[in-house]
Amino acid sequence: MPSLREAQKQLTRDTIVERALELFTAKGYAATTIDEIAAAAGTTRVTFYAYYPSRTDLMKEFMARVNAVLDRTNGPGRPSTATELVDVVRAGKLPGILAWIESRAALWPVFRPYLDVLSDAAAVDPEVRSMLEAWNEEVISDMVRGMEHAGRFPAETRHIRGTLAYTQLDYVATLWTRRRLEPNRDHALEVLAGSWHHLLCGDESSEHMNPRASGPKNPDTP
Repeated sequence: MPSLREAQKQLTRDTIVERALELFTAKGYAATTIDEIAAAAGTTRVTFYAYYPSRTDLMKEFMARVNAVLDRTNGPGRPSTATELVDVVRAGKLPGILAWIESRAALWPVFRPYLDVLSDAAAVDPEVRSMLEAWNEEVISDMVRGMEHAGRFPAETRHIRGTLAYTQLDYVATLWTRRRLEPNRDHALEVLAGSWHHLLCGDESSEHMNPRASGPKNPDTP
């Protein structure tokens, strides 16, 4: 059981993160100062730096909280950071894909604000940009691994398929967070799941896998 001192330190850490998230969301990453965050958290600049020696360290905390919400684990040499996604792609069933997407959509209000700030920070901080790109690549790699396990699609097309699927997911998620738009969620997720099914689990015939393999059906077509 944590001591009173440890509990107080965690409370201070949580308060700094929560106030920083509010300010970054309202003002933008570049326009928000450390002094503003410290004041909003009811502490001092010195205390802020005791917990987070730099703004980049604070962004690392944001990323850790995203991973905690999504149950994505860190660790070198791990075969996957989210085995559930790998399994869903490997199974290749539309209902399973939709269920996985819906489970993540239910968490968007919790973790997407952190990702939106990280994206904002990445525009001005190369270290944050590298960290966010590596995180995105982990998600894409999980999709690729699922296709590999299923023996689906030529190896040279799997990464672009995963990249397109992730980009679609990220765009749809921003409709409820950064862009503050609210299209019909059920319809949007169904369309997204259908697109994922086509990209990641679709028809595996040779013609589908390599559309250039067969010539045009109409010989008069150039």
